[in-house]
Amino acid sequence: MGVLKNIAILATIGSITYVTRRCLIGRRYCSSRKFDNKELIIVTGCTSGIGLAVVKELGSRNCHLVLGCRNLDSGEKTRQLLIKQFGNDILVDVFHVDFCCLSSIAGFAKRITDLQKPIYALVNNAAIFYHTPQQTIDKLEQTFQVNYLGHFLLTLLLLPTLKQCTIGARIVNLVSKAHLAAQVCPDLELHEKFEDTPNNRFRAYQYSKLCLVSFAYKLSSLLAKSSVSVHCVDPGNVETAIYRDFPQLSNKVSFYLQKPIRLLTVKTPYEGAQAVLYAILENQAPRFYIKEFSSQQDESGEINPIAKNPVLGDSLWTLSRQLCHLTHFSQLNKVQ
Repeated sequence: MGVLKNIAILATIGSITYVTRRCLIGRRYCSSRKFDNKELIIVTGCTSGIGLAVVKELGSRNCHLVLGCRNLDSGEKTRQLLIKQFGNDILVDVFHVDFCCLSSIAGFAKRITDLQKPIYALVNNAAIFYHTPQQTIDKLEQTFQVNYLGHFLLTLLLLPTLKQCTIGARIVNLVSKAHLAAQVCPDLELHEKFEDTPNNRFRAYQYSKLCLVSFAYKLSSLLAKSSVSVHCVDPGNVETAIYRDFPQLSNKVSFYLQKPIRLLTVKTPYEGAQAVLYAILENQAPRFYIKEFSSQQDESGEINPIAKNPVLGDSLWTLSRQLCHLTHFSQLNKVQ
């Protein structure tokens, strides 16, 4: 009788845990879609976390993957992992890109355009969080440049190649609910190296994601009559290496003490990748802002109103073009 009681208790705990995770985490996205002509998909920040989970899921879809990596050794390890899992028929290129350097981004874009293939999807995933304020080689603050301005430049440089895709191309930006907390845009203070305080580190991340949403919103309106769709995906709270600089999780003792709570409430990289896969693989281009792929409701309320303000959006767009030095990147003149 005691054994049956223990089994019943364990079954109840298991059921509660499953239901709790299902409500908090969501379900798996299922799609049998495979590509017909080795369509080109570019993913940045793909050697760990959500990016790695995405390319591992795309590996069986008969597409041509380009991995944008700062560390080429890590990129090659990812490439070999995909070949081992899916066989030698998988087509994977590893190209170097450093989002702390605008000229590196331009070089990365040129290598992609030199493939002379239309791009089906560009996944802007690379990001940093709670990072020590530093100035990049371009004399801009690192969080602002890595999380936003680099993706702004890369997207616009690749836009002509995206427009060549006959089945409808997609630009997928990884964003965060944290952008809702940002209150100013443009915030010039956060474009330069700022005072290193916990609050400012949070502000820098929030602002960078607000900029990305604002840029995506304006670009979406500009491309409304084209074959290119633009999407923002909020994957939720996902346990990845992006938190490596965050004290509460970089401390081993604190990390393991929080483990039971995180098991219930925090997504794995695979779970965090589901909405991204939905944005890439759904046959019909989905809505602009995606938080829960299974939701049929309009999620536009999840967007900071500042991001939809046309005047502020125009100001950010103009400023971003100036910061990208148009004299060096003449392709940007063709966008608008």
